[in-house]
Amino acid sequence: MTYDEEHAKAQEDRAAALLGELEAAIAALPPRTSGWPDELEDLWDRAQEEPGLPLTDEQRQHFAARRERWEASNKVQELLWSLREAVRRCEPLDAARAAALAELGVHAGLGGNDSIWLLRELGLPHGEQTLARLVKDESVGEGHRQEAREWLAKLRRPEYEARAARPTDGEELLLPKVVRDLTSSWAGGWEIGNEPESERLAQARAVLEALVPDRRLASQEPPEWEGEWVEDAEDRPAWAEVHMVLHPLMPDARLVTRERLNWAWHECRRLGIDVQATTPEVFADRWATRIAAHLARGTFDWLLRKDCFDPWALDLAMRYIDRNVAVPEATLLLSEAAERGGS
Repeated sequence: MTYDEEHAKAQEDRAAALLGELEAAIAALPPRTSGWPDELEDLWDRAQEEPGLPLTDEQRQHFAARRERWEASNKVQELLWSLREAVRRCEPLDAARAAALAELGVHAGLGGNDSIWLLRELGLPHGEQTLARLVKDESVGEGHRQEAREWLAKLRRPEYEARAARPTDGEELLLPKVVRDLTSSWAGGWEIGNEPESERLAQARAVLEALVPDRRLASQEPPEWEGEWVEDAEDRPAWAEVHMVLHPLMPDARLVTRERLNWAWHECRRLGIDVQATTPEVFADRWATRIAAHLARGTFDWLLRKDCFDPWALDLAMRYIDRNVAVPEATLLLSEAAERGGS
């Protein structure tokens, strides 16, 4: 056996040993100790700071069980971390077995994030397949499902980008041509190219005139959320997670088609996102309206940066407020115009 063969065999044996240790650690895991009454939780916190705190035999048993669970959980997390490092080093390992153990770890209620990160490192096909099960599994905590959704979307991003690169020939375009001519992202700000100022303002006006709805929308578009993606994840609205699919799938306005939004509906369901729409057609109509609202919001922001308070801009701002679209941005434009006029 050559040196390279011996080295590969040693790596394989080490990975197999890690998998064996992980399987044994999960099997030996003590039962959970959650669901304690508040007074017992308070006493636990005090006991950590006051080692000599008097306890009853029953309380000592509860606390010993929790410590045992924590120690076992820490061991599992260390093994999961070691497996992640082995995968990163491209060491040979039974990926199907590793994915199954990671999934078991999530269900056992320990090392959830470590298990999900391992699945992300495993990638296609076993990591992706397991994540796709976890995001729909209601027995898994919502926090872990959110984490799984993010990693699953990242694993599937090349598929979104590949679809974005396809021509839209034969597809139903959902935004007006003057809007499709914009080359900037609909979601990440708005800018017009290097044309003369007068032409850029004319294009901004044409975009807003083309996008204004013919009636007032039942709810404000685009919706607002003041939270932070990570810090406030528990309160993150489902529509914010839809962006994980739509941004890479249709990064600019010319790619917004019914067929792609229909596909996005199915993809969001694959990710376990609550699309709040019973059919792909309803989803497509809603998001075409929402994307148009994002573009209008960006246009008003741009007009404000350019100190454009022309009568046509203010008239359009009032129309958008009346239609319940880009309300904060249109209101700010009107407020700034009033302040400048009064100064």
